[in-house]
Amino acid sequence: MGAGVVKPVNTRWLRALAALALLVLASPVFYFLQIWPEQKSDHQAVVFNIAQGASLTQVADELTALGLTDSPVLFRLYASLSGSDRELRAGTYEVPSRQNARELLALFSSGKVQQHAIRLPEGMNLRVVSSLLAEQAVLEHRSTGWQHLQDELDLELPFAEGAFFPDTYFVSAGASDLSVLQRAHKAMLAQLRSAWNARADNLAVQTPAQALILASIIEKESDAPQDRRQISQVFHLRLKKNMKLQTDPTVIYALGEAFDGDIRRRDLRVDSPFNTYRYKGLPPTPIALPSRASIEAAVNPADGDYLYFVARGDGTSQFSRTLEEHNAAVRRYQLSRGGP
Repeated sequence: MGAGVVKPVNTRWLRALAALALLVLASPVFYFLQIWPEQKSDHQAVVFNIAQGASLTQVADELTALGLTDSPVLFRLYASLSGSDRELRAGTYEVPSRQNARELLALFSSGKVQQHAIRLPEGMNLRVVSSLLAEQAVLEHRSTGWQHLQDELDLELPFAEGAFFPDTYFVSAGASDLSVLQRAHKAMLAQLRSAWNARADNLAVQTPAQALILASIIEKESDAPQDRRQISQVFHLRLKKNMKLQTDPTVIYALGEAFDGDIRRRDLRVDSPFNTYRYKGLPPTPIALPSRASIEAAVNPADGDYLYFVARGDGTSQFSRTLEEHNAAVRRYQLSRGGP
């Protein structure tokens, strides 16, 4: 028998069918990858928290519950396919209104979490600072007490009191109190190092640690920035002359919680290395967190030969060279309550 004639296949129709099949299959993929991620959700600005260790499913479900996405399944799939699921960072985020899935994932991957201001005030001692930190609900409290900070933080200074720079530190929710103090300690080291490198000649203090102790006393002695360098001059001259510093703030620190707001004559006799009416030289540690201005004053005292000063009652101080002048100033500004 002769070979039959085979009719050629109409490849044009096959190509058309294949193209149609690809279009049918590709349309959902295109929609899912290109259109859906760009669709805005009609929601208000909210604060959204991704807990430490939260799964992508948990995040997607919570976003759906808040109306930030319309499909937890699509959100999970898009996050997985785009690789964003491996970049999500825990924290509290401020989510603007009308965000789409792509924008949400970009935000949650950025690490730009909501920041909380933690203020360490100058002039406060460590017991007060620890209490302030304990009241911060956004912090995780890991410290076992201010008495143990030296060991808990492995501080570079030989003491914990006064070893933290007073400033405002911004942290995310869940940061630990120890992490805040560690940052403050590094900031203090930087400030102290800078001031020490620019110190004046012939100081009575021999080390940066001693300068920090003196700075803490200066911080507590005056609210007037213009007086701090002169107060520093008084203390430097007293130290050089081997005189007692006789400064009330060190006595107040020695009394601790027993201090009721008034220093009495008997308080000046308290047996404590912080009592500079009883013991010569600097106390063993700072008595407060000194500001940068006080640190700079401690290592750059003003010129002069004053040995005494007394508060005028308006935040400034009256300086005297002799005990006779000082006693007259005390009568004028203290005993007469500032009267002439």
